[in-house]
Amino acid sequence: MFHYWSDGSPEAHVDSFQLTWLFSEAAQGAADTNELLRTVKHIRAGNREDWYAAFLRLAEELEGQADAARQQGHDATASDFYFRAFTAFRAAERGVAGSDPRKMEVYERAMTSWERALTLSVHPFERMSVPFEGAALDAWYFPPRYRIKNDLPPCVMFLSGADALPEENFFRGVQYFTARGAACFVFNMPGQGSSLRRLNLSTRADTEAPVKAAIDALMTRQDFDHERLGLLGVSMAGYYAPRAAAFEPRFKALCIWGGLYDVLTDLYDYYPPLREQLRWIGGCASDEEARAKYRSFTLEGLLPRIQCPVLITHGARDRMVPVASAQRTFDELVVHDKTLRLYTPDEGGAEHCSMDNWSQVIPYQVDWLLDRIAR
Repeated sequence: MFHYWSDGSPEAHVDSFQLTWLFSEAAQGAADTNELLRTVKHIRAGNREDWYAAFLRLAEELEGQADAARQQGHDATASDFYFRAFTAFRAAERGVAGSDPRKMEVYERAMTSWERALTLSVHPFERMSVPFEGAALDAWYFPPRYRIKNDLPPCVMFLSGADALPEENFFRGVQYFTARGAACFVFNMPGQGSSLRRLNLSTRADTEAPVKAAIDALMTRQDFDHERLGLLGVSMAGYYAPRAAAFEPRFKALCIWGGLYDVLTDLYDYYPPLREQLRWIGGCASDEEARAKYRSFTLEGLLPRIQCPVLITHGARDRMVPVASAQRTFDELVVHDKTLRLYTPDEGGAEHCSMDNWSQVIPYQVDWLLDRIAR
């Protein structure tokens, strides 16, 4: 993995990881690598205030350029700049703690840029709402960009991880699905995005509950084939997705992008830099409270329930979730069609969620899923 900050400290690795993640998203229109490099020149490794200030400055510059382009009737240009402003705002937001009032303010600015970008873009979309336990979870449906066949297209539900905004998945694979004639659906589960910030809904172990509600909402649509529904889960959704699939037979194929068998052991304990974030998305006031909550976030005893084909991809040198977590998930699956694909340093993709080789990893996952839900 590329290390912009190269002093060998844990902080240098964490910040370099976040930067390389943005580089990977840039290939799908989320950012520009040169803008990112100019921005991080002002950031000292591990300094959250530096990170927040530098990315907020970039976001406001891009927002201003987008506004000017829109006023001149240059919608395509404005859309591009608003997408990059969305990325910069959410990067700035990531630099402050959940209790910091700036986090909500910058989140709202990010979402304004996102909605403007999408509205002005060439990408078809529809905003949806998922009724769930008296609340309405924000969701987005992206139909195929091109109808490749005459029959109804398949659809893939794409779940996000530990408070990565579901809208970010637009730059992590949604466009690959829609370019291949499939629809894609993302929504804000408890503990994510607007569900956490606006509705105060913390993450929960029984992810099958919100996922069932999301499928029920999807099934009211008539523009995709209800018998061709796939599921993709990235990062912490390496737990969320298989947990949901264990209870939901309507999924015909499952891709786990980073295997996560046990959230407490394989993430909270294994990767201390994420503990503050996990406490926030879990609504936990202390380490003790977080440990008590995440003890139930495990796939133990559930994986034999999954009946659809399963692909697990994992980085061989993932520093956030151990390879053993992906291997245990694979070993306990009983389906015949199951694959564990480990990416090595030599080929690229050895880091968490293989974020240092997305140009190869994402198409492989997308094609694998669509092969199994195609007619």
